[in-house]
Amino acid sequence: MSLYEEINYQELELLEKKHNWIVEPIYKASTYVKNMPFYEWVENLDNPEDFKEAGCQLYYHSDTFPKVMGLMLALTPLKESSMMPFYAKHAYGESDHSQMLLDWMIKYGLVKNYEEINDVIITKETNACVNYAYQMAIEQDREKWLVGLNSGIERCLNDFFKAISPKLHSLNVGDEYFDVHVEADEHHSIMGLDYIEQYDPNSKRGQILISKALEGIELWASMIHSWIGIYTYPKFDLKGNLIKQSYKE
Repeated sequence: MSLYEEINYQELELLEKKHNWIVEPIYKASTYVKNMPFYEWVENLDNPEDFKEAGCQLYYHSDTFPKVMGLMLALTPLKESSMMPFYAKHAYGESDHSQMLLDWMIKYGLVKNYEEINDVIITKETNACVNYAYQMAIEQDREKWLVGLNSGIERCLNDFFKAISPKLHSLNVGDEYFDVHVEADEHHSIMGLDYIEQYDPNSKRGQILISKALEGIELWASMIHSWIGIYTYPKFDLKGNLIKQSYKE
């Protein structure tokens, strides 16, 4: 964990207050996601092999994540060059995580070998969540990237790993891959806000950024549920309140 700075909770609290205009809807929407059926599935998980489908989809997401961060770094314009260390550190920190996950799946028999993972059919919901990040990397809007990926998606990732890490330990198959994200994603989810401006949530720019962050949370929720055969597409208003929800198995 030496790659990540030690979390300064006082600094996090100050950032949360400063950017409450976007933190509040992100927290409200992500809290709703934590109460969706996927987390009940995690709670009831009693056999590591039942995590195989989710693990294989997670591998694709985990493997693509640092690549899209690298694209964000590679396309950084001169006027944004001060952001390069931030992007590079995040990409490097994630670069070996998919390999850690694959090693874990092989160790506990979820997949037989490294080749098996290449035969997995990725759900369209997983692709949509990954493509959301690619779209922002191409657009090169720093603030959209930070609120969408660093604050919205990383917040959901943190909730995900806080649930799955202790569950796998209780089944005697815990691993550093799951543990390391609990602290790292908590750090990422708020610290990125240090690089954006304060906005009135009723301003056009404020609404654009809030909408982009909530879009990521909606895509995340759809993605993780597709891993367990549930197809759902939640929609949040700009305050983070659920306005539409449907399920299909």
